Amino acid sequence: MALSNELLVRIYTDMVRTRAIDEQFIISNQRAKMPTAWHSGIGQEGIVAVIAQLRPDDYATYTHRGAYVWIGKGMTMKEIMAEFYGKATGCAKGKGGTHIARPSLGIFGRSGTQGGHFPMAAGMGIAAQMSRQGQVVVSCAGDGCYTRGTVHESLNSASVWKLPIIWLLENNGLSMQVGLDKTWAIQGDLSVIANSYGMPGVTVDGNDAVAVAEAAQELIQRARNGEGPSLLELKTYRIRGHMEGDPMTYRTREEIDMWRQKDPIRRFEQYLASKGVLAQEQLAKITKDAEQEAIEAEKFADESPFPAPEEAFEDMYAP
Repeated sequence: MALSNELLVRIYTDMVRTRAIDEQFIISNQRAKMPTAWHSGIGQEGIVAVIAQLRPDDYATYTHRGAYVWIGKGMTMKEIMAEFYGKATGCAKGKGGTHIARPSLGIFGRSGTQGGHFPMAAGMGIAAQMSRQGQVVVSCAGDGCYTRGTVHESLNSASVWKLPIIWLLENNGLSMQVGLDKTWAIQGDLSVIANSYGMPGVTVDGNDAVAVAEAAQELIQRARNGEGPSLLELKTYRIRGHMEGDPMTYRTREEIDMWRQKDPIRRFEQYLASKGVLAQEQLAKITKDAEQEAIEAEKFADESPFPAPEEAFEDMYAP
């Protein structure tokens, strides 16, 4: 199935919006305006090409670099930023911090341990299968998470039960500050591990939004058809450190500059312009609107009230 122009514009818009809020969070972090750390995903926005194809009732899990999931699934910048600021207007009333959640959009926060959300995704897959509504799960995790033991039990169970899950491997080549050569025995595509669990494994250039969208489209439809799980590896790169303040002494300026030339947003812009999908003035307006949205979200978060002390124990238990 060909990618529609409507979908391409949606993907591009959310990629730009993802970067805009990311850049605003970097500024807020540098100004010490929020109580939590920020893990930038600049350079990895191609992941939006997967998330943008999900339905509102589909599920998605994310790591500490999750802006592409929150934006791609339909959350507003205001509720995201206010949550990071610990404000009552945040998506979890300021009590979740980096654990962004919007159950109505299939976002249930993240695990407190790296790799801990794999079993959560399997549970979501069981729920989707039982609902018989064609729901799917996209579970995002980095190459570092994929070295955890929870991967084996989750991928194996998903395959045995033919759960509608797309395991999304964000291979940015680093587990915090440690390279693949020190964390993986496999030399080459990590998607080969899918073979051990009887599911398809696909590797694509994660900075090529069109290639990502095409691969995801096929695997999402496969899951909706009840054909079981698959693993999609996106080879990409994070331009900034593991978190803000990381001195990045483990890689060279030349390496970073080389990857800047592969910027997924700039590459996608060239594609859209060459195909006549969006003109230069339209591309510029999308960027300007996204930047303004991020500025307004920060102002909203900054001016919002903190939760009242007497509300500290509310929302802890289901009614």
